[in-house]
Amino acid sequence: MRMLVVFTLCILLSGQATADSFRCGRALAKAGDSTNTLIKKCGEPGRKYSSKDLIDNDGRQTRTTVSNWVYTRNGRRDMIVTIYSGVIAKIRAE
Repeated sequence: MRMLVVFTLCILLSGQATADSFRCGRALAKAGDSTNTLIKKCGEPGRKYSSKDLIDNDGRQTRTTVSNWVYTRNGRRDMIVTIYSGVIAKIRAE
């Protein structure tokens, strides 16, 4: 019974997970990497789009326009990499 409760909670909380990094083959892309490093590690994204997002800017939360790069992974969730000022600001699974 206890395992069922834990399993149910995991399912309910697994909507949109955030991550500090994700694996591209043998390379690891992580927050703080430049876009050039990301392209070298993971290649070009499947698609790109812009959106408004909250970014931590010197300790202040600022709503600004960011670029989102979507990497499609076979059989797994897509990874959305948020780019701000040429650097990975956030990585999340969708």
